[in-house]
Amino acid sequence: MEMRGRRGILLLHGVPEEKDEDTAKVIVGVVKDRFRIHSFAEDDIKRCHRMGRSSSTTKPRPILFKLRDVAVRNNIWFEKTKLKGTGITVSEFLTKPRHDLFMAARKRFGVTKCWTRDGCIYVLAPNGSRHRVTSSTELSSILSRGGTKSPEAASTNAPQKPIITSRPKRAAAIKK
Repeated sequence: MEMRGRRGILLLHGVPEEKDEDTAKVIVGVVKDRFRIHSFAEDDIKRCHRMGRSSSTTKPRPILFKLRDVAVRNNIWFEKTKLKGTGITVSEFLTKPRHDLFMAARKRFGVTKCWTRDGCIYVLAPNGSRHRVTSSTELSSILSRGGTKSPEAASTNAPQKPIITSRPKRAAAIKK
């Protein structure tokens, strides 16, 4: 239920912080410059602010922003690969238990083998199969239930066909 309320919220990490900044203008600038979504405006943002307290550390605080339309949120979410190499990232605003589970999955399987989509956590097992993870016991059981190649399969040169255990992909959001 709580994740449903967070559906339209994203976090923007790595944007330098300035004193007395207007975070809505910062978000609009990043979206227009990096994502090339030129129709995006401040009116598309319901609310936004920096997370946490201001401190003297050099690491900028993430910007939380809630969008009025989920379709606009999906356009930004699916274009996040355009941020590679910029030091800026976009992430979902997960609940504390889901965030902890996601961090544990990344630690165990690696950053490139774990991702989130619509508040759900997905893991790519060593054998290539995808798993939707909802608890730490499921995370632990991925390797024990066939997440690794068996010794027989490793000794043969025949490629193993991955088992897909997640739901089918949805059509990409329509770009404006």
